[in-house]
Amino acid sequence: MSPTAGTHASHGPIPKIPAGHTGTLKLGALLYDGFDLLDVMGPMRVFGEEMNTLNIEIIFMSHSLEPCSSSQQVKVTPHHTLESAPKLDIFFMPGGIGQTFYTENPKMVQLIKERVAASTWTFTVCTGSGILARTGEIDGYAATTNKSLFEWSASNGPNVKWIKRARWVQDGKFVTASGVSAGIDAALFFVSQLTSVDKAREVATYIEYTWHEDADVDPFADKYPYTASP
Repeated sequence: MSPTAGTHASHGPIPKIPAGHTGTLKLGALLYDGFDLLDVMGPMRVFGEEMNTLNIEIIFMSHSLEPCSSSQQVKVTPHHTLESAPKLDIFFMPGGIGQTFYTENPKMVQLIKERVAASTWTFTVCTGSGILARTGEIDGYAATTNKSLFEWSASNGPNVKWIKRARWVQDGKFVTASGVSAGIDAALFFVSQLTSVDKAREVATYIEYTWHEDADVDPFADKYPYTASP
């Protein structure tokens, strides 16, 4: 399907916390050398905020336990490998200049595919959707990605309904955000769906962030030829 196959970002309903689930929701964030720092830490700031009332444990994981250096030169040490991490409720993948480590490694693609399939929700930011697309798990679903690298992500998933101008897209269990700070918007949306819109707005106010609540409008889309208005 072409990247113009879809036009709207909301395709709910998003899965709710599974009936009978007790205790902590486990969120596993995938790391690699060259990940984008804000792609990861922006959403983690939202998910980790006490006032969102979600009981979430955040863990970092990678292909090894060696520290991963973001493209902004901040290092984060994983808690687990992809193979050793516990079962995840939320599987999170950021973008960054090093994402091809995963997309070009068949073993890593298979491990990620298994994590996606086993998760209740899968959440990507930026070119993390390109990693997700390579697994085939999002074929037939709508998604978006970083506007400046849209064609790269789309090349990894020709059967994905790519939406060019969305700030984020939610389709079933999948939430895919545009670039960098868009992950904060999508994380607030996620919180709004599992708690309430008012609670998400409260979190946004507390972190002094102006939430882009309209998923269909990305103010940066017109900055790039591939996603600009006709």
